[in-house]
Amino acid sequence: MERVAVTVRLRSGCEERAVALVEAGPPFDPARGGLTRHSVFLGSDLVVFVFEGDRLRSRLSALINDPVRAGAFAAWGPLLADRPRLAHETYHWDCKEATMKKILIATDGSASSHEAVEFGLDLAAERGAEPVLVHVAPVMDVLPPAGFGFATPGAVHHELNEHDRAPLDQAAEIAALRGIDAKTELLAGDAVDEIVAYADSIDADLIVVGSRGHGAIAGALLGSVSTGVLHEARRPVLVVRGTEVRAGAAV
Repeated sequence: MERVAVTVRLRSGCEERAVALVEAGPPFDPARGGLTRHSVFLGSDLVVFVFEGDRLRSRLSALINDPVRAGAFAAWGPLLADRPRLAHETYHWDCKEATMKKILIATDGSASSHEAVEFGLDLAAERGAEPVLVHVAPVMDVLPPAGFGFATPGAVHHELNEHDRAPLDQAAEIAALRGIDAKTELLAGDAVDEIVAYADSIDADLIVVGSRGHGAIAGALLGSVSTGVLHEARRPVLVVRGTEVRAGAAV
C-alpha cells in the first residue's frame, strides 16, 4: 500500500465552500481510479488530498491527467490560493487515526526541514496536538589531520553552543508567528537514533521530518536521516518533501 499526499493553501473566505466539498466526499469513485482510498483533510487554511493504493505512482499520474477524473477536482480550483504541492510521503500512518496529542517535528535548519516545521506546525494546529521541535547535535567534532601525509584525523567531544540551538530558535520563531506554543528540545548523538528514541520517550503520535529529495511523484530520493527514521521508527512518520506539482495536476 502506497500513500501520496498533495497539499495546497485555501483562499481566505472560502472555508464554508471547502467544508461543503469535503462533506460531499471524494469527487470520483476511488475504485474506478485504481485507488484503494482517496481522502480530503481540511485545516484552517490548508487542504490535504491523500491518495492510497497499490502501484500508486503510476496510477496517480494517469489519474490526474485523465480529463474526466481531473475535471472532478475543478470545484476546488476557485478555492485555492496557490499551486498544489506534492508535500509529503507517509509511512506507518493510518489516516483513520483522527486523534493526535503530540507531534514531534525534527529540524536541522535546512530549507527542507523548514518545510517540515511549517507543515508540522500547521498539522498540529489543525489537530489540536502539542508540537515538539527537536534538533540533534553531534557528540564529537572531527579534527582535520595535522600536517601532510596520511595521518588519521582525531575527534574531540562536542560542546553544545548557540549554533546548535539556532535551528530550534528559527523553528520556535515560526511557531510564535503562528501563535503556536511549541516545546523545543536539543538532543545530541546520532540523528536517526535520537529522533526515534525521543519520539518513543514522549509517546509521539507522529514524527515529521524533512527530506532533501528532488523530483515529483516518480524518482524522488529521500535523505539519509529521513530514510533512517522511516526504517527505525515503529510509529507514524511523515516526510515533508516540499515539491511543487506541475500546474493543473491534482486539482
